[in-house]
Amino acid sequence: MNRRFLEALFLTCSCILFLGASFFITDKFIASSSPLGMNGERFIAMNSQSAKGKITKPEKNASLYYRFTTNQKVHLKQDIKANGGISLVACIRTIDGSLDESAKTLPFQFGFLYDKSSSSGDSVAPGSNFVSGDYLMFDRAGITSFRISVSVGASDVVPAGFFLHSSHPCKIESVSFSGVMVGWDFSSSVPLYAFSSRGGTVEILEGASADFTDADKLFNDSLFPRVSVKFAPTSDIGTWQEQKKVHARYGNEEITIRRSKTCSTLTLQLAAFRTPYARLSFDESDQVQAILLEANEPRLSAKADERILYPFVTDLGMIMSWPRDHWRNQDYELYEWEQVPHVLFFDFADYKIQNDFLTRLAYFAEKTGYKGTLVDDEFVQSHHGYNAHDYKAKDLAAFYTLAEARGVTLNRREYLLRDILLANGIIRDEGNGMYAEGAGAIVSFSRASAEYLRWQFLAHESWHGIYFTSPEFRAEVDTIYDRFDPTSLAFIQTFWETQPGLNYDRHDDYLMRNELMAYIMQQSLARIGPYFVSLAERSSVNQIEGDLAAYIRRTGAAAFSEAGGELNQWAFDNYGFAAGRVNLLYRDSSTGNN
Repeated sequence: MNRRFLEALFLTCSCILFLGASFFITDKFIASSSPLGMNGERFIAMNSQSAKGKITKPEKNASLYYRFTTNQKVHLKQDIKANGGISLVACIRTIDGSLDESAKTLPFQFGFLYDKSSSSGDSVAPGSNFVSGDYLMFDRAGITSFRISVSVGASDVVPAGFFLHSSHPCKIESVSFSGVMVGWDFSSSVPLYAFSSRGGTVEILEGASADFTDADKLFNDSLFPRVSVKFAPTSDIGTWQEQKKVHARYGNEEITIRRSKTCSTLTLQLAAFRTPYARLSFDESDQVQAILLEANEPRLSAKADERILYPFVTDLGMIMSWPRDHWRNQDYELYEWEQVPHVLFFDFADYKIQNDFLTRLAYFAEKTGYKGTLVDDEFVQSHHGYNAHDYKAKDLAAFYTLAEARGVTLNRREYLLRDILLANGIIRDEGNGMYAEGAGAIVSFSRASAEYLRWQFLAHESWHGIYFTSPEFRAEVDTIYDRFDPTSLAFIQTFWETQPGLNYDRHDDYLMRNELMAYIMQQSLARIGPYFVSLAERSSVNQIEGDLAAYIRRTGAAAFSEAGGELNQWAFDNYGFAAGRVNLLYRDSSTGNN
């Protein structure tokens, strides 16, 4: 029997079952307590088998109907208003042994009931959109229990209850409410199929894909949702030279994701795409266990004054070409590094805005002759800190504590930074003008920098973020630093101390270790030696430290390359990263290292 005939037969059976059920209204049902409920209340069972929560003889009665109580409906309305929508998730299990394989199809439908007026009074009836499926499909896949989710968006009519029509004995094991979601999750023994309020057809997917083209009406217009992709765990990710990858398409964009031993879930923020709502599909479907579109937390929305306090969680590969017109604030966008939690990234619109946020802090934390002091506003306006920045929690807390102690009035963007740090737990308000370090760090760069420099800055500053937050990485760096070639170390420390725009304090041991690591790891392994040789060829460097520069040229910067090899292997083993590469994801619109 061909596929088209089977599909037509299934559709016909489904329509008959649905149309038959649509004649039932509340005043023809009994109303009793059910074994299912929410918010401490049982749903209203609309027939005797609904009170039992199962269909035992579908040839006599093939339907379960549940109505929400008045309180439950009020809660639903409140949740939809607060969160932009909800999902009703039902776990369904087949009962009474194996299915009849001689059957051509064994359909079921699941969906919402809606209030409906009739001549005999108020009633409920199934909506025209519902989820349909075939038990035979699950049986062939060895699946006896599965979850169906149907979402309600802010613009949808609030349902009055839900129903299940079934051509085979089954039971609703549980019903729960969750945030809006669309997609699927096969990572557990009980698969999940999640649909919008439009419903759809349950299918055993032959490939890993999900279509979000029509999901826009489910979500807040001012805050794009996110896609969570879950990968099958693996201990074999190849080598750093030949890392295993997964290839995908989102709309008209090509995406490549490197596998990592420690990263089994990756977040795709829809705000990062030119076309936010599109179809996502993977070539290596056997490696993908779940694709779910879900709402971002409401707190990520811009405040009334357009301040952004909370970050988008993302892989760093998405930041570089994130559309400016999708930023939540015209001055900056804020991100949290998914693979290294509590490290916040600022992407500023230009150097002027970045300077307002961070120049005074740069001189306080790092600049020789200024460390531990607070320069005035005129100084901030006339001096440039860095093109990219990085700061640990301890220095950030000390900066704001000193400003309070000295009675220094900071600018509005510095106070905004303080609020962001407090909101995300990077610093803590101890009261009486005292701030303590929390967990995490911040890094930044600007759209004013050239694209190739932004990639270099991204790598450089990101390694600082790991150094600030990972004791294991600091221990690895310490081991390498303590046996590093003294002459090579003297060269780079003199360079940092004397070159205009740097002025690092070489007596700050923490800073020296941190910067040595970042200068090495900001480019690919093959480019480490040539990079430090190029520094040793600068005329300004040779005027100050000619003998040391000659040594670096003569040795080909071998000490830096050797240290890079060790750090590179540590990064790959622990994060799936490599020298010059801190993103697991890249896309065709990016020009970073592949």
